[in-house]
Amino acid sequence: MKSIFTGSFSQVEETISENFMKEAINTIKKFKMYKLILVFLFFSGSSYAVYGVSFFFTNNIDDLAVPFDKNNEFISLFSNIWYIHIQVFIFFIAGLVAFLYKERNHAKGYFLFNFFLSLGWLLFLLFAFKFTQLMVNSYTLRMLYTALFLCSIIFVFYQSYQNAKKMVYGTKKKRLAFVEWLSKNRKNVLSMLFGVGALYYLTKVISPEVDDLETRIMGSLIEFAPLAVCLLFFTFIYLNSKLIRSYYLYKCSEEFRKKFGIAETDWYGGKYKG
Repeated sequence: MKSIFTGSFSQVEETISENFMKEAINTIKKFKMYKLILVFLFFSGSSYAVYGVSFFFTNNIDDLAVPFDKNNEFISLFSNIWYIHIQVFIFFIAGLVAFLYKERNHAKGYFLFNFFLSLGWLLFLLFAFKFTQLMVNSYTLRMLYTALFLCSIIFVFYQSYQNAKKMVYGTKKKRLAFVEWLSKNRKNVLSMLFGVGALYYLTKVISPEVDDLETRIMGSLIEFAPLAVCLLFFTFIYLNSKLIRSYYLYKCSEEFRKKFGIAETDWYGGKYKG
C-alpha cells in the first residue's frame, strides 16, 4: 500500500496552487502576538464553556426545565477536566508554533499549525458530541446518533485517505474551483454563516410558542444538536486535504520556493538557519 507521505516534488507539484502558497506563507508571516492571544482565548473559552455547561447539566439534571435521562450513558464520558485541559493545551501549541516559526520557517510553521489545530478540533468535536447526546432522552435515538457519528468518522478519514492518494499518485491534483474561492473568501463566508446561525437561534429563543426562556434554549438545541456535530465532522475532509498540502509545501519547501520565485527571506523568515 502506497504511503501518502512519500510523494516526490514532481508528483505533488500541481497540488500546491499559488493561492494556497500565499495563504500558507502569509498566515505564519503575519502571525503576531495578539493573534496568539486571540487564538488561545477563543479556543480555550469555547472549550471551557462547553465543559461548564455539560458539568451544569450533569449535576443539575433533576432541576432543569427540560427533563433529561438520568441513566444517560454519556454522562461519565470525557467527564474529567483534564480532557479539556489537554484540548486547550493543543490549541495553545497550535498558536505557539505559528508564532515561533513566523521568522524561522513559514512552511513548517503552517504545517504544524494545521496539524495541532486539526487535532484540537477533533478533541473538541468528540466532546461536543458527548455534550449534545446529554440532551437526547431516547436511548434508541442516542444509539442511532452514535452509529451515525461513527460512520461519519470512518467515512471522513477513508475519503480523506483516498483523496490524498489521488492527490499524490493519481489525477486529482488541483483543488476544486469552489474550494479555491472558499479559501479566498473564507472570512466573509464564516461571517455570513455565523450571522444566519445567530439569527435562527434568536428566533427560536424569542418564539412565543414557549413561555419559559430556559425551555426555549434547550428545546432549540435538542432538535438537531447531535446531528449537527455529525455534519461538522465532515469539515475534516477539507482540513485533511489542507494538512496534506501543507505537509508537502514544507517537505518540498525549497522546490516550491524556486517554482514560485519567492526570495528566501520572504519564504522562510529573517531568522531561518537552514
